[in-house]
Amino acid sequence: MSPKPYLIDGKKLTAEETKKLFLGGGLGEREKVALSMISNLNDNKTIVDLGCLYGFFCKALTKKFPKSNVIAGDYNEENLKISRFLHSEISSLFKQLNAYNLNLKSDSVDILTFQEVIEHLEGAAQAIKEINRVLKPGGILILSTPTPYYWRDMIQSFKYELVRKYFKKDLPLSDAIYFHEHEWNRHIYCWTPSTLYTLLKVNGFEYVSHAYCEDGRSYIEKILLKILPFFSPTIILKVRKSSEAPKKIV
Repeated sequence: MSPKPYLIDGKKLTAEETKKLFLGGGLGEREKVALSMISNLNDNKTIVDLGCLYGFFCKALTKKFPKSNVIAGDYNEENLKISRFLHSEISSLFKQLNAYNLNLKSDSVDILTFQEVIEHLEGAAQAIKEINRVLKPGGILILSTPTPYYWRDMIQSFKYELVRKYFKKDLPLSDAIYFHEHEWNRHIYCWTPSTLYTLLKVNGFEYVSHAYCEDGRSYIEKILLKILPFFSPTIILKVRKSSEAPKKIV
């Protein structure tokens, strides 16, 4: 009996096809920026990568911080299965974690990364409160999410609305559902830098730093994003837990 296929971006792939797809795979530009925001750690620390997807960031964490206790969590068992397959040498680090109810002790985590997850969540505030709970006082959260100001998306929206207005008035809005096979693979929020920081601030976090993923596809785009970084596809925000989050969700 052949093993069950791996479901990746709406396609069912064999083990061999999965290996080939990720052959030589590493960190994307956004993940490199997030990794650079984690300071060198001298002591044993607990680092959680929440929403680990296929595990490449977790693997990078274990290489950069070999003395730390790294946990890679994802609520989706399929993602965990793929991660364990691709990174069998660290398979024990991958655990099923739900952002709304983390199976972790309060005040037990030094650093938590939460990359490209919050835009998928219906209960973003609940997840941030739960992250606050498990972080130690002074603990660090590094969060990334797409921005509404990405220049390619803005141009696409303008084109869409012009076509809708002048050529086909009954054209419906498009959605942001990418693969129907995955219930999580859709964007239901798009955070501006200020609204994202507001969510974090009212839930017990203080600002440390932020950066943009200047991930240009061409030379001209790279220059544009160097000059105007806020037109980049992603913002990466680093904050520190300064107080407990309020229990109430407004």
